[in-house]
Amino acid sequence: MPREHRSGEPDVTAALVRALLADQHPDLAWLPVAGDADPAAGVVRGWDNTMVRLGDRLAVRLPRHEAAEALLDREVAWLPVLGARTGLGLPAPVRTGVPAAGYPYRWAVVPWVAGTPAVHRPAAERDAYAGALAAGLRRLHVPAPPGAPANPFRGMPLASARERYAARWADLVPDLDPVVVRAAGVAWHDALAAPVHAGPPAWLHGDPHPDNTVLTDAAAGDPATAAAAGPGAPAGPPRPVLVDFGDLCAGDPASDLGIALTHFTPAGAAAFRARYDASRPADEALWRRARGWAIVVATILAVQPPEDALHAVGRDYLATLRP
Repeated sequence: MPREHRSGEPDVTAALVRALLADQHPDLAWLPVAGDADPAAGVVRGWDNTMVRLGDRLAVRLPRHEAAEALLDREVAWLPVLGARTGLGLPAPVRTGVPAAGYPYRWAVVPWVAGTPAVHRPAAERDAYAGALAAGLRRLHVPAPPGAPANPFRGMPLASARERYAARWADLVPDLDPVVVRAAGVAWHDALAAPVHAGPPAWLHGDPHPDNTVLTDAAAGDPATAAAAGPGAPAGPPRPVLVDFGDLCAGDPASDLGIALTHFTPAGAAAFRARYDASRPADEALWRRARGWAIVVATILAVQPPEDALHAVGRDYLATLRP
């Protein structure tokens, strides 16, 4: 899904957001809407949704296409359940809306997570939060209840991605170092040969790549931490906060772990794995599958336009496969 405006896609403007709020949530309509003065300020365009900042603490999340509407419905239905189950502070929608004012899809008001998308930091800097991201995913990956949503592209056996991966890989190979191509082939086939997930389906974020990770102040939202540090204390490592749970599903944790590996250098990836495994028995097959998922997702990112920051994330991860 390209980030640029597509033919037939609804135009999201400050005026549209104001109209939707005035019609359905008038108590929020007085808040400042991003784009009033600068159309680009506080407006985040993802593959599936446009986020428009609303005041200091909220944002309006508007699907860009029909399939994204169903993903938003998933967040509305399940994020409160998962937040209560795990105790994680997940960005569950606080209000919902229906089509109006010429906008054709259901929409929501969600918490605004202030910070910097991790995709705009180099991998060597992202290594600083490897342990924190691993700990968060470990808490998230608890058994899911019956009826939890499935996702045909995440949490499934790795073999389900084989054909889509092969098509993208064929396009990438001419641009890659032959050493990387050979190493990726070895890792891919090893991942396919790994035993499949045998435990219960676990809750998954679905798409924890660096552009769905916001880096906030380590003490943000935690006055006790800030007070203990004292005035003038050096800042700690950034706190990674996962956003965009539209691909939330139940399945094999290997897909989440593989996507997370694309954040880091090999040293960061080793720290990530060590923290994730710290409170659980070692599962080598899980990490073999995760490495296959990392390659799959790296190819998705690497074929994005060069101006998309995720393009470099995918290319950089593939380069780490060099022996």
